[in-house]
Amino acid sequence: MSPARVEEEEEDDPVTATYDVYLTPSQQEQILLLQYPNRVRSRPYNKRQGACPEDIRIKPTTGFLELDVSLNTTFNFNKYKGLQWGDALQTSHDIHGNATGTYGPAAGFSGAKPRSAGRQQLKDSAGRENQISNDLMSFYSAESENRVLKTQTLGGQIARHDAPEEAGKPVYFVGAFRDDQLHLTKVDGTAHMRPQFHHLDAEEQRSRIANSRATQEAAGPDAARPPPEARSVLAREKKVGDEGSGRERMEDRTRRHLQEAEAEEWIKLEYVDEDMQDAYDKFEETMFVANVGEVPRLKSGMGGWEYLDAVSAPRRDSPTRRRKRPPRRRPEAEVEDDAEPEGDGAAVEAGAEGGE
Repeated sequence: MSPARVEEEEEDDPVTATYDVYLTPSQQEQILLLQYPNRVRSRPYNKRQGACPEDIRIKPTTGFLELDVSLNTTFNFNKYKGLQWGDALQTSHDIHGNATGTYGPAAGFSGAKPRSAGRQQLKDSAGRENQISNDLMSFYSAESENRVLKTQTLGGQIARHDAPEEAGKPVYFVGAFRDDQLHLTKVDGTAHMRPQFHHLDAEEQRSRIANSRATQEAAGPDAARPPPEARSVLAREKKVGDEGSGRERMEDRTRRHLQEAEAEEWIKLEYVDEDMQDAYDKFEETMFVANVGEVPRLKSGMGGWEYLDAVSAPRRDSPTRRRKRPPRRRPEAEVEDDAEPEGDGAAVEAGAEGGE
């Protein structure tokens, strides 16, 4: 590119501001970045939008995170479904001891487990519909007694950036501006928070238990239980030092991870809304360097071209690609020796033929 062209582009895109960049020291608390792919940016989950998270819980070992967001039951809310799904979650709590109503991978995909040896009472379809109809007449009373599903659960799994499988991937920072300074804080993990449908799993589980009990009652108390289904067992001999195929190792890791998720208990956290003074105080404390005049100045150990080579992807030519070779040129001396003589040589050859 010509110097005139470079000067023209610099004039079209001038530098408008410069900032001093500071790296905050390591925090004792974890800095987690929560992203909401199903939520538009103009409607965040906070108190101003009427969607403030009420409860938040975490499983630190397996990395599962859930939070409950309150819903507005007076606007665009199906009261019948709210009562139906609230009853399903309450049944899950009473029969199986599922206090948080968690299903899916965060619960290890565990099946129904009775809370005690005694048989818990379960309303039939007619009794349940009668209760829902009565609660519809006094909906707000049922809501105050926690018989209505009035929260939406968001959940995800934290991807730790310091995990071995994240080696070589980009390092994420969150930045905060103060005058002509940019303060960067390292992010320890990222989680995509998506809606969880635990209420549908609870409803399906309740229907399955109700149908099973109805079948047993119709058969009578003296009816014999059906024999268990025969299942084929594949015995596999595993040699010492044989780790199996990649698929088998992945299945083993997944199985262990689900078992750990099922056994691990939830730990409740305290949620502070972004507009509260405690949130502003914590932001000023953790997201900025306290004394910028005393911090050491960072110096790069490589030049500009070395840095570009370090961050650029290496060139790897395909082994099946045939490189185009330049045409071979013969030396001039060899060309002159191999050329046939012209002029006199041709006349001599013709004279020889005439003499014969």
